[in-house]
Amino acid sequence: MFKLKKIFVIFTIALSSCAMLFATESQYNPATKDAYSALNAPFTKTSARLSAMGGAGTAVFSNQDALYINPASLGEKGLVFNVPDIAFTLYNFDALGIEDFDQVSSLDAILDTVGGVLGTLSSPGRNKLLTVDTGAGFKAGRFAFAIDAQVTLNTYNNGGGIFGPQSDLSNISQQPDNTQETNGLNAIPQVDVAATAGFGFRFFRDSSVNFDVGLSASLRMRAFMKAVNANDLLESLSDESFSTKFGSDEIIIGWALPITAAVNVNFPFGFTIANVVSNIHLVNGGYNYKVVEGGYDEIKDDIMGTITDTFKGSEDFVAKSDPIWTLGFGWSPDFGGWNWIVRPTVAVDVVDVAGLVDDFNTEGILSRLRVGAELDFFKTFEIRAGLNAGYMSAGIGVNLFNAIHLEASYYWNEFGDRLGQKDVDALTIRMNIGWER
Repeated sequence: MFKLKKIFVIFTIALSSCAMLFATESQYNPATKDAYSALNAPFTKTSARLSAMGGAGTAVFSNQDALYINPASLGEKGLVFNVPDIAFTLYNFDALGIEDFDQVSSLDAILDTVGGVLGTLSSPGRNKLLTVDTGAGFKAGRFAFAIDAQVTLNTYNNGGGIFGPQSDLSNISQQPDNTQETNGLNAIPQVDVAATAGFGFRFFRDSSVNFDVGLSASLRMRAFMKAVNANDLLESLSDESFSTKFGSDEIIIGWALPITAAVNVNFPFGFTIANVVSNIHLVNGGYNYKVVEGGYDEIKDDIMGTITDTFKGSEDFVAKSDPIWTLGFGWSPDFGGWNWIVRPTVAVDVVDVAGLVDDFNTEGILSRLRVGAELDFFKTFEIRAGLNAGYMSAGIGVNLFNAIHLEASYYWNEFGDRLGQKDVDALTIRMNIGWER
């Protein structure tokens, strides 16, 4: 159980870091495609429930979150309002080494805490600092709609420690994956905005075996700013403002139109098998990017014009993104009048089933396997745990008067090329104000 003071300290430190980096207003340096692996990554709305259950839950979503995970689950009628929902995720949480509030009450303690994170980020490859989600949406009957925004601070290090020479900007669409031009730690700000609509329908509703079909579509925009090298960051603190130094650096803005199709088969005693194919891009098979060479200085007076222009004409390059087939198994029994006391949920997901055919071995299976469980007591208290590709996860939730939902989860994800190479831990805190029936 995380102490409230500890969470407050971490939240304050992370928000301060976020504000410091984004004061640059335009930071984009595509040193390598590896560094910008998020170019073609699917937009994933942060779910404290899903992350606590090891990433599993495709077959057990029945509220508005089904819009993002499994639109077929929208076939179960309901009325939901989330206005707003907010999630904050801090990565490399363990590296902070914070045990209590007094530990960060002095400058030396704060420097030690920051040093622990920098030491973790100095390892080669990609990593993350934090993610902030905010959104609003509703579900009415079988239809759901939501608008979401997400800010992420990615990092990338080619093995040059924390400080290293910053390379010249190169065209990311022509940069080979194994380029080793930039050494040292680089922070890469990323912004995602998504508008998503979905519909689900249940057939043979009164039968003991019935099935749901669902479809969702999303208009998504994504922007990357020039990477902030750790050495440049320190230098800019001493000589000039961030916006003055980096305001004219390139920004790339891209858009995509992916859809998700799903089918659930529901059996007696609360068993469900779900088939979901997500990330089906309808335009050019991925994100369509344009480079704004003048950066923030060019678009600050006409942001909407820049966004409109992004959809016109030919793109500078396309980041292809393949469809993802997920097979989910779920058990969420209905105990009738006893559900208010306790209701268990068990979920097992196999992600990227098509890829498993070509990678059918122990590591291939484990890397795609997600397992999770949840116990809901008195429709108020939730306890969760799971395994994500072998990494443990846990979380809790409190649903107050069916109006305020507070959740926390702690988990690990793999950021390396193979299991066990680079495990990154994360703490997610989520709150949504709304109503669900």
